[in-house]
Amino acid sequence: MSSSNTSVQSSGRENISATRSVITQLPSHLADQIAAGEVVERPASVVKELLENALDSGASQIDVVIEQGGEKSIQVIDNGCGIPKEELNLAVSRHATSKIKTVKDLAAVATLGFRGEALASISSVSRFEIVSKSDEKGAAWRLGAEGEGAWSELTPVAGTMGTQVSVEDLFFNTPARKRFLRSQQTEFSHIDQLVKRVMLSRPEVGFKLVHNSKVVRHVLPVIDDATRQKRLAQLMGQPFVQQSLEVEFEAQDIRVSGWVGLPTFNRSQTDMQYLFVNGRIVRDRMLSYAVKQAYADVLYHGRHPAYLLFLEVPHELVDVNVHPAKYEVRFANGRWVYDFLRRSVREAVSRPVSAEQGSGRSLSGMNSVEMPTSPQVQSSMQFQAPVGASSEISSGAGFQYSGYGQSASNNEVSEALKAYSASTSGVIQRESGSIAETDEEFKLGFAKMQLHGVFILAENKHGLVLVDMHAAHERVVYERLKTQWQQQSLVSQPLLVPMVLALESSQISVWQEFQPWFEKLGFEMEPMGPEQLKVSAIPALLGKNDIAGLVNDMLADLAVAGESQQVEEKINVILSTMACHGSVRANRQLTVEEMNALLREMERTERSDQCNHGRPTWVQLSMEQLDGLFMRGQ
Repeated sequence: MSSSNTSVQSSGRENISATRSVITQLPSHLADQIAAGEVVERPASVVKELLENALDSGASQIDVVIEQGGEKSIQVIDNGCGIPKEELNLAVSRHATSKIKTVKDLAAVATLGFRGEALASISSVSRFEIVSKSDEKGAAWRLGAEGEGAWSELTPVAGTMGTQVSVEDLFFNTPARKRFLRSQQTEFSHIDQLVKRVMLSRPEVGFKLVHNSKVVRHVLPVIDDATRQKRLAQLMGQPFVQQSLEVEFEAQDIRVSGWVGLPTFNRSQTDMQYLFVNGRIVRDRMLSYAVKQAYADVLYHGRHPAYLLFLEVPHELVDVNVHPAKYEVRFANGRWVYDFLRRSVREAVSRPVSAEQGSGRSLSGMNSVEMPTSPQVQSSMQFQAPVGASSEISSGAGFQYSGYGQSASNNEVSEALKAYSASTSGVIQRESGSIAETDEEFKLGFAKMQLHGVFILAENKHGLVLVDMHAAHERVVYERLKTQWQQQSLVSQPLLVPMVLALESSQISVWQEFQPWFEKLGFEMEPMGPEQLKVSAIPALLGKNDIAGLVNDMLADLAVAGESQQVEEKINVILSTMACHGSVRANRQLTVEEMNALLREMERTERSDQCNHGRPTWVQLSMEQLDGLFMRGQ
């Protein structure tokens, strides 16, 4: 086009005149300010970048000093390896880093900070100073800037080994950005949560966080189990320490370790969920969903688990160069990582009572747990006495349930309980006597009596055990039904009138990718066009469910995580209802033999600490707690 002025005719509008501007190279300080928009969102973003550099320097102690929420001043001081004088000017330049050299290095990044843009971006929107010392015998060197790309001369100063970065008057030269900052307290809360996460991610490093001359957090490096427990209690709280399970699983080259909260230690929000990949803070919906699925069947509806997990994956199998702030990662085999994490956490929270390393289910511990308060959740906690029923497996015909809505006779329940005790018939006869040291394997002890036809009172080595017999038996029956169901193939039920589902083309693509998986579950489907699926058969146990909604939910799960638990969840709901109807009811009098049989079965059953609705099935009251109730020894 020869003219620099052109007119664009828009239908029904006036002519809009557009003037072509000449393409020029941006000044370096302006380019840095634009780049800062990707890296420096708020004061917490500055702290994150500086902390990552400090950790990569090998520091064993890092101090973070904040003034006025970080808007006035941010200082990060470390005792790491420092930066030599001849490299300081390069360190604050764009695209300069010591952490990658080749494309191969970029494909297997093992450090936290590596882009080589952070210091240049931060210095472009603040009054910036860096002082570093890399030689014990030499001097420290200072370099400063005023946000316009002009740097001071290097000058020697007194200093200790390591690096100190000072960032003052953040966004002083970009007032439009400064207007988007919140109150000092809000900005500091973001810094505090970030520093807490970093403290959790690097237990071998000591940290101190100071705000307006007040020490907010101070943790020492972990050197043994005692300091590890103390630091965990400082950051996660003593209730979490008391009511969590230590996790450590490894498969091939992937490893997960850390702590997962007991299902009874649950939250209304996701505020106590910390997951690190190779020491890096990440926000990954797929990994969070994997942990959530691991807690299926043991949490109240709408509640969230608490956990602190460290996932270690070979660096070459993780792409950390996805997000400017490096909060997101991508795995070479995301499905395998998802499955591994879900199975590991599920195994930890599903262990039978006898496999627990200390129950942690004391009354004092449970009182400190945040309990649900909504009417919906409260109603689910109330004891119900449903009508019982018997169940059976009919070979070759799928899962058949007989007697639904009919009462199970006392003899039927008694025989069922006695059948549970076949492998421990010599033990359950014990009705009195002291609890010996050799009885430690029986975590729930031995029954003494039944209270109001609802609770079993048992004695174990530690004191008194209270068991909600209906909730406990419901879980035992439920797990048996699930096992029996899983041992059979999922039987298909042909539909008298095939169902045609209207879907989007993207959903059809997901179905095509996972078609064998749908067939394995018992679905028979075929495409009817670019946006339609015909369903000819469904899993037999889902006959009364909303199949269209179920398929849509499954496709959504598969698109995000490559896996869906929708069918399993629907079937489990049905089995849970059956278990509720088939378990012992309130006011049902049990013999001591039957009560002991139930205790032994609980000790062998996975997830028996909670009923199908997520409420606890038993609690421990220690001798110390009992003494305290009666002020013994005071």
